[in-house]
Amino acid sequence: MRKKIKMNRDEFADYILNSLRMKNVNKLKSSYKESSLINYLSIDDLLPYEVASLLDAKFPKKKDLFLCSGPQEKKYVAVNWKQESKIVEECLYAFQDKRVIKIISEICQIKNLVGDPELYAGGVSYMNKNCFLNPHIDNSHDRLRKKYRRLNLLYYVSKRWDENKDGGELLLYPNGIKFESISIPSKFNRLVLMRTDNKSIHAVNHIKSNFEARKCISNYYFSYSSPLDHDYYHSTSFRGFKGEILKDLYLKINSKSRTLVKKLSGNFFGKFINTGHYRKDKK
Repeated sequence: MRKKIKMNRDEFADYILNSLRMKNVNKLKSSYKESSLINYLSIDDLLPYEVASLLDAKFPKKKDLFLCSGPQEKKYVAVNWKQESKIVEECLYAFQDKRVIKIISEICQIKNLVGDPELYAGGVSYMNKNCFLNPHIDNSHDRLRKKYRRLNLLYYVSKRWDENKDGGELLLYPNGIKFESISIPSKFNRLVLMRTDNKSIHAVNHIKSNFEARKCISNYYFSYSSPLDHDYYHSTSFRGFKGEILKDLYLKINSKSRTLVKKLSGNFFGKFINTGHYRKDKK
């Protein structure tokens, strides 16, 4: 009989650390540095196959997730879920382990990174047929606007995902949305690290699969210092895909308006009228 796998976040963190060390931290560092104007790194086979497969099997069900749907996106998200998906939570919080943050900080050469136990805009996402995420830059800060968002960590766990035909690629636009994008398939058991700042435009291609869903465990890292030589703020700012002229105009106006209101109101929205999802019971 097959042994039942039960793991806590410390054990997940150990696996992640060992995997990164086995892949040679210096090589990973070079790959990230030399990748693109939007620095990124794809790390395949992050966890043992059986463990990653269990994360796919125990991933929260669509009916238990929150649908984000609008002109700019369609996806299902959550930061809280049922006990039967506890192992997904343990994996998610393993990326918040200080040892994991330290080694990823070394790979990406970003000093003083800190995790985000609130999972502000992190957590899990589930995208099935016709889901998408328009080109955008992420919110520049954490919920209370004390820290700058610096890294996006995306771990894909869809075991039966066909990267050649199912869509859902992470798209990076290092030269802007008018130019060709870098396409990163959502391959099973792949971790993607991506720099986030005011120029890191990225998107998720439309899901084409009729049967499978793109399942992603996502985290953000922050720092108290700005990645630029000055302070700045912007809310999540969306653009249209190529050819979406009217949608692009609407999204630009919407983004500029929201950024202006939030600049003028300080962290009032984060404290009292926050519209983003985050976890209130810190772990």
